[in-house]
Amino acid sequence: MNRNLLCSLVILIFFCSTSVGQSNKAYISKLQKINILLSDIKYLPTDKERLSRNNEVRTILVEIIKNPSSFYDKFDSLKYMGKRISPDKKFAIITWNIPLINAKNVFYGYLQIKPKKDTCVIYPLNDISDSCATNPVFEQFTPERWFGALYYEIIPRSYSSQTVYTLIGSRLNNLMTNKKIIESLYFDENDKPIFGIPIFEYGLVTQCRVIFEFNIMARMTIHYNEKYKMIVFDHLAPPSSLFAGIYKYYGPDASYDAFYFENNIWKYFPKINIKNK
Repeated sequence: MNRNLLCSLVILIFFCSTSVGQSNKAYISKLQKINILLSDIKYLPTDKERLSRNNEVRTILVEIIKNPSSFYDKFDSLKYMGKRISPDKKFAIITWNIPLINAKNVFYGYLQIKPKKDTCVIYPLNDISDSCATNPVFEQFTPERWFGALYYEIIPRSYSSQTVYTLIGSRLNNLMTNKKIIESLYFDENDKPIFGIPIFEYGLVTQCRVIFEFNIMARMTIHYNEKYKMIVFDHLAPPSSLFAGIYKYYGPDASYDAFYFENNIWKYFPKINIKNK
């Protein structure tokens, strides 16, 4: 090989590796910055300061997730955010919460579409759960009007001629109760995400999502059971019928319920005989 050509190749490899190294260093630095910004946000004395700090977080996060190389990163290094990638790799969803002075929480998120070119399409998720005037279990939402939650599981299912995704998440509610949610998500004819399609047959009605509320000290589990192909969850009940409908008294009663997907519907099965493992 020509000596000059060899030298040129060595120089090119050096600069390319240096550039990649610097790029990775900048990427890691941004993730670390997010951790630092969120680490003490609950100690800031006013909601205004907390939300201002969160705006800094969102600016940095958008810089990261617009980069196509970030799509497959699970963000395991982020301590105060959760990211889940759909099993079919169509999208990823990133969620987190900001605690307010009154013990309520505001939820934030981004839905990141799998990159097709040199950038990622992202949808900011705007939490309107506290101002929702209708019953949220029957309503469709969009990224602009999102019923906020922290998602930890995604379950795809074929629905007619499309794919519907079931999202399992949690909601920090207030000083008395927490909530868990089983959400539905699909993409319309313009490939825009829509939250809520009536696929949950729960009791006598069919809902777009299912929301559970229970005592803040209780621990409710909801997970997809791969063996039985069911969403299995703790049955919630009050200690006495006197407290029916007062959810700060609700908690698991050591029995389990489930949803099983059949004929385009998640059908509800109470008091099943398997453990939620």
